[in-house]
Amino acid sequence: MSLNRKIIITAAAGLLFGISSCKKFLDVNNNPNTSPTATVQTLLPAAELYVASTVGVDLQINGSIWGEFWTQSPNASQYRSLEQYAPGQDYFSTPWTNLYTAGENFYQLYNLADSQHKKQYKAISLAMKAYTFQLLTDAWGDVPYKQALKGAFADSNIVNPKYDSQRVVYRGILANLDSALKLINPSDNVHPTSDDLIYGGDMKKWRKFCYTLKLRIYMRMSKIDPVTAQAGVIALYADPNFVLIGPGDDAFIGFGASSSSKSPLYAEASSTTMGGIQNLVGSKTCIDQMNNNGDPRAYVFYEGTSASGGGSVVGVAQGDYATSVLSTAYSIPNVYVAGDANQTASGSAPVNLLTSWESYFLQAEVVARGWVGSSSGYTDDSLFWYGIKANFDYYSTGLNATYGAPATTSIFMDYMTGAMIGSPGTWTVYPTAGTLTQKIQFIITQKWFAMCGNQGFEAWCEQRRTGYPDFFVVSKNSLIGANYPRRFLYPTSESTRNVNFPGLAPITSKPWWDLY
Repeated sequence: MSLNRKIIITAAAGLLFGISSCKKFLDVNNNPNTSPTATVQTLLPAAELYVASTVGVDLQINGSIWGEFWTQSPNASQYRSLEQYAPGQDYFSTPWTNLYTAGENFYQLYNLADSQHKKQYKAISLAMKAYTFQLLTDAWGDVPYKQALKGAFADSNIVNPKYDSQRVVYRGILANLDSALKLINPSDNVHPTSDDLIYGGDMKKWRKFCYTLKLRIYMRMSKIDPVTAQAGVIALYADPNFVLIGPGDDAFIGFGASSSSKSPLYAEASSTTMGGIQNLVGSKTCIDQMNNNGDPRAYVFYEGTSASGGGSVVGVAQGDYATSVLSTAYSIPNVYVAGDANQTASGSAPVNLLTSWESYFLQAEVVARGWVGSSSGYTDDSLFWYGIKANFDYYSTGLNATYGAPATTSIFMDYMTGAMIGSPGTWTVYPTAGTLTQKIQFIITQKWFAMCGNQGFEAWCEQRRTGYPDFFVVSKNSLIGANYPRRFLYPTSESTRNVNFPGLAPITSKPWWDLY
């Protein structure tokens, strides 16, 4: 990682919401972590927006295509290399650069906040640094960690950092979260307000964020290192301050439809470069499963095929972009997930980092594994139920608009009871008396449905970890045979400029925790 080659977001408050994964949206002349006028109030939102841009565009697109929520439109060509499972190294340069830039800003934020005795800023910087490095290591595997972010002369001038194993990175992430939790004090009057774009400086919610992220990390380790994972989970639940994200605690950055505050994915699609071309369409893999189960969220995550947005929700087979003329119309991602390139409402879709439904599904898996019992207060089947309900509640606006504004609870209950298709759908009847394998299959599959278009990268990570959903299909235009992508490729900047680069890993090479 050549840290002297940075793209830094402008710190000017009026431009903060103009960031996108496209380099043209970033100002290389205003580096908030080196500017003599840098403040904690400018470093924090700048770093958060770098993360939001990467999660909302690059990771969302890759995760949603390889996680089989979306596929390449037959009428466009932007993402064909993803569907071929053969993107080049440079395809991943922007997310790599942006995430390391975010990490550097969080690092400098910590140092500045430390010099000013602002503990709550320090806590948030550690929490978000942990989040950022989990994205990096889950996407690329081994990455620079211990020696990263130290390119400045005052920080050891390490411009060719060594790579660390995922196991080492994960240990570092957990240590950062532990340090953040020790610093968090909701009674501290010196804390962010509007400069914190995620929680507005609500340190109680940041505490929930840290604990929930730790739970995610331990569950990611559940197969590769179950002893450490289980011990970590048990310690979490024994912590007297332990509290997790629930409804109303979702960690996201909100956007608006105006030209200066558009959601990153919509900003990318509607930019002059992209020209408003609809490159993404709904995948048959997900849409068929949702239709077969009478899932009303199909009309929230996708648009119907009629001119008015109603009608059927129809998907395109994964990678079938060579189809020149389809026998029927097909659906595109809805505005609620920023997926319609020609509707300004897409600009208002948030970028989700950690959500209440993810939290409940993580808890359901913990209980199903028997790592915690009745002390958690919930059974695995009730947590499974709460996870689905939290997702329905989050998208209540879209559900009510589609179904004539009935109570969201009634829409949810219709889904769970199978009222829309005459009997409960396959994935709504939790196997309470089933095996652990069956329970995890249902938990992860419903988590996958809930993350459709809104946490695409996380859904893809969980599919790699667990093997669920198990109904994925290989892209019709795969160039690697009957295989699936398992990681991002290291960018060219690393292979050509970092003397400690360990060598290219093929796209089929699995990360540390991927045993399927």
